Amino acid sequence: MGIIQYIWKMYLRVLNPTCKIRASSLSRNVHLEKGVTIEQGSHIQCSYIGKYTYINKYCLIDKSTESIGRFCSIAYNVRIGLGSHPTNWVSTHPFAYDKKYGFTSNTGFASGKKTVVGNDVWIGANATILAGIKIGDGAIIGAHSLVTKDVEPYSIVVGVPAKVIRYRFDRDTIQKLLEIKWWNWEDDLLRKKIGSFANINNFLENAKD
Repeated sequence: MGIIQYIWKMYLRVLNPTCKIRASSLSRNVHLEKGVTIEQGSHIQCSYIGKYTYINKYCLIDKSTESIGRFCSIAYNVRIGLGSHPTNWVSTHPFAYDKKYGFTSNTGFASGKKTVVGNDVWIGANATILAGIKIGDGAIIGAHSLVTKDVEPYSIVVGVPAKVIRYRFDRDTIQKLLEIKWWNWEDDLLRKKIGSFANINNFLENAKD
């Protein structure tokens, strides 16, 4: 780890001591809400990570990733926001759009799309999510999956490329959860309601009490 990255990580710890950052690399523009955990060997370049999200070992979150929501569970060796190459240019090689090769003054190929991961998303080990993809709230990405298109809220997708195998709940329940947005609750309210989280029907009945 470079000295600048080390200093930045120490600054983040002072700014938000509830976060746990273990031997990982973070870019200087990243904003962490409280309770975020980032395990060793991960390289994080996204601009925002919501509270209590944890990122396991050896993950890569590329700079095309705009945000990762709250209460997300990201397993080890996950890749999010991997960049694309221009398919309609003369060449797909980055020499045509990256100045490090000495042919242009540009710094990269901009696809114009940002990767966004919603709240309460579970991403299994070794999954890859391409740049410009939107993952809806409550979605589950199966281990070893390759996500090439947007994922609907509360859907479960698996495979290469990833496809929907089912939804976590029925349509009416999903809509209610998206309206409740429990991930925006204050911690005190979460503690009060935590007893109903194991049963979706009890949760929906008591959510607005």
